Amino acid sequence: MQLSLYISDLLFDHDCVTVPGFGSFLGNYKSAEYDLKEQKFYPPTKQISFNSQIRDNDGLLAKDISKKLDLSYDDAVKKIHHIVLSWSQKIKSETIVLKNLGEFYLNQEGNITFIPSNQVNHLKESFGLPPVFVTELKAEKSYTSISKKPLPTYFKPEKRRNNFFKQAAVWALLIVGLGSAVYINERNSILEQQVAYEQDLREQSIQKVQKAVFNFGSLPSLTVNVKMKEKKYFIIAGAFRISKNAQNLVLNLKRKGYDASRLALNEKGLNPVAFTSFSKRNEAVTELRIIQKKENKDAWIFESK
Repeated sequence: MQLSLYISDLLFDHDCVTVPGFGSFLGNYKSAEYDLKEQKFYPPTKQISFNSQIRDNDGLLAKDISKKLDLSYDDAVKKIHHIVLSWSQKIKSETIVLKNLGEFYLNQEGNITFIPSNQVNHLKESFGLPPVFVTELKAEKSYTSISKKPLPTYFKPEKRRNNFFKQAAVWALLIVGLGSAVYINERNSILEQQVAYEQDLREQSIQKVQKAVFNFGSLPSLTVNVKMKEKKYFIIAGAFRISKNAQNLVLNLKRKGYDASRLALNEKGLNPVAFTSFSKRNEAVTELRIIQKKENKDAWIFESK
């Protein structure tokens, strides 16, 4: 029997589901948020937490199992008890993964730590609402090329033996030259006006694009609480009383390609050195297993508060 699935089903209708002898799963409303890294809007959800102090049987879980499996209430309580015993033994040596709920493990103080799963949204009002991918649109610049037409070619008059025709030719050249100058000035003026007009069109086009970059139409309004994820899970490589030794290890790890860092002095007066750090525990656990096989079998995860 997969007890986690029964707990998950109850969390859709209840904000507290107690596992007798183990603890309680609590559901709290969480507003929609925007993930800067993934560039996604996430809908409102019911955030699941765990309280190991609330462990007295309230009958909710046992009654649900009794009804669905057609068992007596006492038999349902016994099944829950056997599963809790197996969890209590297993968590001493490894991480417990509960489908649709999250992961459990013991921290350095021996207390139960819970990492909720984000695979299932237990808020009924958000049923069927997937994350929405939203990214900034970049305006493309458009340029209009101005075709240059060749200027008309003017023919030189043929030479005449007669002086009269020579003088007439000179006057003709002067008149044509003057007309050409006027024509060129008018054409340059027209070109300047055309360039200014097209530049104005481009600026208007860019302004329209910029106004439309984040226009999502008639999407429903969302209350967005944007939170920057802080890295709080550190994979520790070692701790040193002499700060110079800690700094040397940081430089050595960076040369190997790790995003190494030196943490603040701990309560024992030692300088911890981390291979790398993560904002999510499941990512840190995955990297820890790789480092333990490849670099240091004694590496461990430190969770900052």
